[in-house]
Amino acid sequence: MTIKTRVVLAAIATTFTVAALVHATPIVGLLVGTILSSGTSNDQLIEHVKVPIPPAVTGTSEDQEDVWDAKLLTSGPSNVVVQDVVFAPGGHTGWHSHPGILVSSVISGSIEWYDSQCLKHVYNAGDSLTESTQTHDVRNVGTVNAHFMVTYIIAKGQPRRIDQPAPACAAALGLE
Repeated sequence: MTIKTRVVLAAIATTFTVAALVHATPIVGLLVGTILSSGTSNDQLIEHVKVPIPPAVTGTSEDQEDVWDAKLLTSGPSNVVVQDVVFAPGGHTGWHSHPGILVSSVISGSIEWYDSQCLKHVYNAGDSLTESTQTHDVRNVGTVNAHFMVTYIIAKGQPRRIDQPAPACAAALGLE
């Protein structure tokens, strides 16, 4: 490889790196981001449960069977990570996505969760939510810290988070 070719390739790589950094949105106000546990399942995950729910809980009649049903299936090895997260008032995650499934529970405070169309969903203490591969931003617009726990189930070796540029709708709403 000639020196000229190396210089050109280095310039291209630098341009792409700078462009990615310019378009990514920063994390602001993160007070705690502690990984509480992390483990790997080297086999695929296959779980399917059906749990009968008594009629008194569901409000159905005695002759109707009500069942809660859950399924988890991965196609290969997975990492499972549990993270404790606290954002100060005004803090936000920046636009990002995840290469897997997340289950989050808000412990205290409240968060606004924005999808890639800038649609807002509000979650308060005691609420839970799921996320997948969609680009999103989470914001604490309250006056107290927002504390939540996140459980990630991602393909083995993948990052927990992938920074993304803000979608076009974010600028109009001040969500950059």
